[in-house]
Amino acid sequence: MADEIGDRKRELRRRMRELRLTVDDVADRSVELWAHVRDEPSVRSARTIMAYEAKPGEPDSAPFLAWCRELGKHLVVPAASPDAEPPADATAIDVAIVPGLAFTPDGDRLGQGGGWYDRVLAGVRDDCTVIGVCFAAQIVDELPVDRHDRRVDLVVSELGRTAPRPGT
Repeated sequence: MADEIGDRKRELRRRMRELRLTVDDVADRSVELWAHVRDEPSVRSARTIMAYEAKPGEPDSAPFLAWCRELGKHLVVPAASPDAEPPADATAIDVAIVPGLAFTPDGDRLGQGGGWYDRVLAGVRDDCTVIGVCFAAQIVDELPVDRHDRRVDLVVSELGRTAPRPGT
């Protein structure tokens, strides 16, 4: 079963990486996406936010990081390496913003495959809001998931937020 899930994830990662390369107007879509993220009450009230520096194909996070700094929010920005050390105190994070290759509306996430975010998210407080960000084309109906995969609380794209259905 685990091998089957791993094979499905590998194939889906390949397809989603290809799909990400076809997204046009990345800059404009990124502006829209981050406007929706900034409007989230949990983001506005957060003192410590974990966010990422965008890699090619991901929503450009630089303006959002600058906005956080302007407001005096404490930023936790992971190193670009999958073997990077996790934050010293994940329990200090109020909001964690994570990229992904694909998300479901219910909050399942397909990452790059290194497990870094899953390991960090395992250590955040229960009241930490975890936001998955991606372009709308990356939101799919279902994803293969393992026991260790951590759901996000909501998914935000350039079209707005998608919150998990109650009871999921």
